[in-house]
Amino acid sequence: MIKLIQLKQVLRNRRFFFFTILIPCFWYLFMLNLIKVDQHTAASLKYDWFLVACLMGITGNSIVTFSKRISSGSRFYLLKARLSHYSIWHFMTDQLITQLILNVMIMMIIITVGLVLGTLSLNTSLLVSLLLLNIFGIYYSIIGFVLGLTMESSALDAAGAPLMVIAALFFVPFNTFINNSFEHFVTIIQQLFPGYYLYSIGTHLIDHASIQLDLIRFFISFCLTIIPFIMILWFKLIKKVGNN
Repeated sequence: MIKLIQLKQVLRNRRFFFFTILIPCFWYLFMLNLIKVDQHTAASLKYDWFLVACLMGITGNSIVTFSKRISSGSRFYLLKARLSHYSIWHFMTDQLITQLILNVMIMMIIITVGLVLGTLSLNTSLLVSLLLLNIFGIYYSIIGFVLGLTMESSALDAAGAPLMVIAALFFVPFNTFINNSFEHFVTIIQQLFPGYYLYSIGTHLIDHASIQLDLIRFFISFCLTIIPFIMILWFKLIKKVGNN
């Protein structure tokens, strides 16, 4: 019941539709219109831009709107954690389930756009990509959860667009449209984070090649880069609540 109420509240939020649906769909349509290459490369690029659109939607949902939503109710839940057995871990788990549902909804809308345009096909490659995108959505939702509990709502409200741009820098495949020293530098940084490997996995899926190595890198980067946020959650919030 609580999750249903949360979903209804989110779906009434104009900020949610702007950052998670309108911007990703516009990006997807815009980039598809720019592709002027041979057929095989176009198929790979179209899939990359589909992944980017999904990642943008996930970012808008998990980093921008989710962190603001958590921040708005953080005092209540922190107080509840002190006075009851409803821990912050429990709170985060409930919120992540809601986030999972929202991320699936966002991706379904983008997939519908791709199917209508004929740039996507319903196949195993798409299903594997959706599974990995949902895992990445959990990753960004944990980060958004920590941001929401550690930052003021007003600050998150003002930083919505900048946060989305910064988050996008970690997964937008610049090497598909530029080739210079900046791109090389950004790519090196991107390789530290799981979003980078979704593109090579997608390309390998299209080419029916092995994705084992990229999957390993994806999960290693996922685990290593999420640790600092879990530590922040533990030392600044959970430990503090426990001591009180």
